[in-house]
Order: sequence, then structure tokens, then C-alpha cells
Amino acid sequence: MTSATKPTKMISKKTWMKIHTYLSLFFLPFALIYAITGVGYIFDLRQDFGAKVFELELESMPKKGEEQNLLLELLAKHHLKIPPNTEVKLIKGNPSIGNVAYSATISRGKDGKPTFRVVERSWYGVLLLMHKSSGSKFELGSFKFSAFDILAIGFGISLLLFYLSGLIVTSFCKRDRVVSFAILGGGVIVCVCAIYVSL
Repeated sequence: MTSATKPTKMISKKTWMKIHTYLSLFFLPFALIYAITGVGYIFDLRQDFGAKVFELELESMPKKGEEQNLLLELLAKHHLKIPPNTEVKLIKGNPSIGNVAYSATISRGKDGKPTFRVVERSWYGVLLLMHKSSGSKFELGSFKFSAFDILAIGFGISLLLFYLSGLIVTSFCKRDRVVSFAILGGGVIVCVCAIYVSL
């Protein structure tokens, strides 16, 4: 009499452990970036933290079509480096050249006066803007993404896989299942309460 064979699992625990380990290692830099910039943002460390800023008040805003010439002239006049990308982009209606790391912009201040502003951001500032999905974008269908955005989406998906693989490897705590569900419920309640009192 032959013994019944156990049904084979599609993905073994060993495979889940490998997935968990490899994804954890690959996305570790992203985890550090999101953790550091997220905590920094809570403590009011914004994108200009540690940045070198040059500001100059102007008499008037540039005429339409003359923005690029004026920006480049002002940079040369004050011996400031030219950004790698000199294509003019309108950011909140203000002409700007450069990228998130180094940019030159002409905008109106709170007093309404035009100001020429050059910002050379620190690594923290650049990473915070990556966290906030800023940077050079490319179109994919009806969406716009940066290269960092694509990997950030992968990181978000991998976080779900981390939890899933962890639960599968431990068989969702067979011996302490009641305690495990109680802790899960506690986490949900605390999360909901934290959101509610933060509204």
C-alpha cells in the first residue's frame, strides 16, 4: 500500500526566504533614503537644508521668450556655473533652468519683487526631492515618471512581498496564532487612531 504523496507547493519556503533576502538587499539603499528623508522632513528639514543659495533682487521679470538669455547672462555676470540643462521650464509659473541638484530661477517673492535665485542643493535635499517624486520625468502612457519613481514603485511592491514572504516562512506563527492576530488588530487600531488624531 503506497502512502499518499503530499501536494507540492508552487513556491517553497526556501524560495520565499531567497526572495525576501535578495529584495531586502537590493532595496536597502531605498529603505535608508526613505527613512532618513522621511524623519528629516518631520523635523522640518526641507529640500534646501544644507543648500548653497544665491539671491539677487531684479527690477522686473523677463519678457516672454527672453527668460533663458537673462538667466544665462545673470549666471555669467556673477561667476556662477551654468546648469547642465539650460532648457527653460516653468515651475509654478516661474522660469527655471537646471535640475533638482542645481537650478537657477526667476520668481516673485512675497513682496512681489522679482528675484533671481540659484540653488545648489546638498545630497539630503536631492534625496528628499527624489522621495517627493521630483526630478527629470519621461512619459509612459498618460503618466510621467523619473527613473527613481520606477524603482520606488518596485520598492513599494517589494515591501508587500517582504511581509508576505515573512508570514509564509513563519507559517503565520502557527503556535501563537491568537496572539499574532491580536497584535495585528492592535496595529490596525493604533494606525487608524493615529490618522484620526492627526487630521
